[in-house]
Amino acid sequence: MRFKTLAIAGIILLGIVTLSVYSSYDKESAQTEEKIFQKIDVNSSSFIEVQEDWDGFEIIVVDIDKLRKAADDGNVTLDVMGEEFEIRIQEKSRLEGENAYFYTGPVVGGKDRDSRADLYVGEESLGGSVEPGEPWNVTYNISPTDKRYNGKIVHVVFMQDWEKKTERLKQAGIDPLQFFLANNDSRKHVMSIEIFDFNNKSVFKENYTINPGDDISSPRIDAEPGKYRYEIILDNEFTYEAKVHAGYATNLGGSEKLHLTIRDDPDNPIQFSGEIF
Repeated sequence: MRFKTLAIAGIILLGIVTLSVYSSYDKESAQTEEKIFQKIDVNSSSFIEVQEDWDGFEIIVVDIDKLRKAADDGNVTLDVMGEEFEIRIQEKSRLEGENAYFYTGPVVGGKDRDSRADLYVGEESLGGSVEPGEPWNVTYNISPTDKRYNGKIVHVVFMQDWEKKTERLKQAGIDPLQFFLANNDSRKHVMSIEIFDFNNKSVFKENYTINPGDDISSPRIDAEPGKYRYEIILDNEFTYEAKVHAGYATNLGGSEKLHLTIRDDPDNPIQFSGEIF
């Protein structure tokens, strides 16, 4: 399973990692200007907020001009946490309203056909990820910070191991499915709800009588990761379908919760909405 923490370009380019101490840099440790990524060694990692799902990280500065020129030429070589990856740029686009570009393409040399790099290159900063595929089976994420070194923005490269990530998610367990009903109409209604799993097997079925102003919460429904289909029948007359995703419980959310609101609208008597929390 692949996991990415790549944010939208605007968020990435603004910087998402905050350094609390800046005095720990060893200026003698910067690599030569020949490389796009120049690693900065530090005496201690206590100055940076290391996340629990990071399986390794390093601090770098980026030669943005060299990176953009290489990407425009169609081939970028990056030294990432002791590995050298060649990226063949296949797509390039300018972000609307910004002096920033998005580059993407496969990583050369990996056995996995889905290997990929996504690079958001701004005037001074870089955000994105490198997924080299097999045999590495990791994702390298690149984020700018709010600090500078020798006039350049400091970046963090942090690694996520897919197998370790899967194990952490399994330990957290599956977030159960749940749905919520509300009747904002002036009349009483009857609603039937049946849930089918990804094998089209029924895992839940119930009928509800909903008076005006009623709010009903379903029980928590055990599930496995994947897509589930809701079949909803209103007043034995109108049939609807909705699909949700069930996933592992994390601090960023888990399974999608479905909200169904009955309203006085003959054309669209049910309002659908979903959220993850």
